[in-house]
Order: sequence, then structure tokens, then C-alpha cells
Amino acid sequence: MKGHCLILFIALGLACASGGAGAQDRAAFLAGATIHCPGCDLRGASLDRRDLTGADLSGAVLAGATFSRTIFRGANLSGADLVGANFKRHDLTGTNLSGADLHDATFHRAVLRGANLSDADLTGANLNLAVLTSAKLEHATMVQAMLFQAEANGADFTKANLTAALMGSARLTVAKLDGVDLSFADLWEARLTNASLRNATLTDANLHAATLLRADMSGVTGDRTNLVQASMRSANLTGAVLHGADLFQADLTEADLSKADLGASRLLAAKLFNTNQTDTRFSGTIMPDNSVHP
Repeated sequence: MKGHCLILFIALGLACASGGAGAQDRAAFLAGATIHCPGCDLRGASLDRRDLTGADLSGAVLAGATFSRTIFRGANLSGADLVGANFKRHDLTGTNLSGADLHDATFHRAVLRGANLSDADLTGANLNLAVLTSAKLEHATMVQAMLFQAEANGADFTKANLTAALMGSARLTVAKLDGVDLSFADLWEARLTNASLRNATLTDANLHAATLLRADMSGVTGDRTNLVQASMRSANLTGAVLHGADLFQADLTEADLSKADLGASRLLAAKLFNTNQTDTRFSGTIMPDNSVHP
């Protein structure tokens, strides 16, 4: 019995010591004595005008906290709770936000160059006009996120969920979007020159007048994809399955359509000069001359 009591006493002592240490870390952080406070409960805290360059706030609860003119360059915010956070115009270059909860967060005009947002939840987040050059967004959840005119050249979105994302005029040159779900996404006039979209899902995606020069679209799938007036010169659509796609006036000059299935699509007035059509399926497709392929 005494042994059990001793064990319980030690356990309670350790728990209290741990809680006390956490409270001390939080107090020291809020007092400005340190920039590190991993796992701290900082909800509603005012971190305005703090220089948190290189700070460790991994796993911290920061919901409702304020960050007016706060500097986060190179900070570690991985796994942090940042629901609804306002990072408008903030410099987050090289910041680690992997696995963070950024649901409905605002990054309007923020600089996220080289930032790590892999596995982050960016559902409904505002990234309009944000700089995401070379950022890592693998497996990120970006359902209904806004990326209008975002600069994401060289960014890695591999297997991210961009369902219904608003990406009009986004710059995605050399971006990696392999395995991405772009169902219902709006990429009107987006620039995807030399981008990789291998095995991406494009069901009901809007790529009207998008630039896809030399883009790797091999293995993409989707129904009713809008590619009206898209510039797809030298694009690779090997093995693509795009049923009911609208390619009216699209430029597919020298594109590789080998083994692609474009059944029931519209290619009216499209340019197919020097395309590779080896084993391409056009069943029920409206061809450039307005004839219907058998």
C-alpha cells in the first residue's frame, strides 16, 4: 500500500512540476524574456511588434492571438493552432507551418517564400496575392482556399487537396501539382508553364485561357474540364482521361495525346497541328472542323 502511495505521490509531483514549468515558459515568453514557447497555450495573447525570428512555437495554441507587425522569419510553428490567424502582409519567409491548423487564416499579400506548409490545414484560407515561391505544400488541405494572383512559381503542391480553390491568374510556373485534386477549382488564366500535373484530378475544374505550355499532364483525369482557349503547346497528355472536356479554341500544337481518352469532348476550332495522336480516343468528340468523331 505504501508503495502505491509513493508512486502516486511521485506521479502527482511530476505532473505539477511539468505544469509549473509550462506556466513559467509561458510567462517568460509573454514577458519577452524568451522567444521560445513550444506547446504553450497562448490563445488570445498579444504578440504585436514582437521579433520572433527563429522562434520555436511548435504545437502552441495561438487561436485568437494578434500578430500586428510581428516578424516570424524562419520560426517553427509546426503543428500550431492558428485557426483564423491574421498574417496579412507578414514576412513568413522560411517559416515552418507544417501540420499547422490554419483554417480560415489570412495570408493576403504575405511572403511565404520557401515556407513549409506541408500537411497544413488551409481550408478557406485567404492567400490572395501571397508569395509562395518554392514553398512546400505537399498533402496540404486547401479546400476553398483563395489564391487569386498568388505567386507560387516552383511551389510543391504534391497530393494537396485544392477542391474548389479559387486560383484565378495564379502564377504556377514550374510548380509541382502531381496527384493534386483540383475538382471544381477555378484557375482562370492561371500560368502553368512547365508545371507538372501528373495524375491530377480535374473534374469540373476551370482552366479557361490558362497557360499550360510544356506542362506535364500525363495521367490526369476528370470530367467536364474547362480548357477553352487554353494554351497547351507541347504539353504532355499521355494517358490522360478527360471525358466531356471543353477544348474550344485550345492550342494543342505539338502536344502529346498518345493513349489519351478525350471522349465526348469539344475540340471545335482547336489547334492540333503536329500532335501525337497514337492510340488517342476521340469517341463522340466534336473535332476542330465541327465533325463528330465516331
